[in-house]
Amino acid sequence: MEIYRLWRAGRVDLPALAGVYRRAADGFGSVRHDDRQWCALRAQLVSVLAAAEGQIEEAAAAVCVAAAEYARADAAAGADFDRLRAGNAEGPR
Repeated sequence: MEIYRLWRAGRVDLPALAGVYRRAADGFGSVRHDDRQWCALRAQLVSVLAAAEGQIEEAAAAVCVAAAEYARADAAAGADFDRLRAGNAEGPR
């Protein structure tokens, strides 16, 4: 069961969190203003949020790899993992 939670974190939860950062970056990026300082701040915020999104997506992929490798290494956990994953093919990936 724990391996399924790990896989779900990488497949569903972390990608959803990355989406929050993507939407925040898009929101800041769409705000227009004539003030030069605001424009510089906005650009920095968009950059930081986009970087965070990418890092979370990389973490999600790594968590999925870790779950798959654990399942491969542990036959009993692997069978349970495959059963749970087959019945719950959810998520954006």
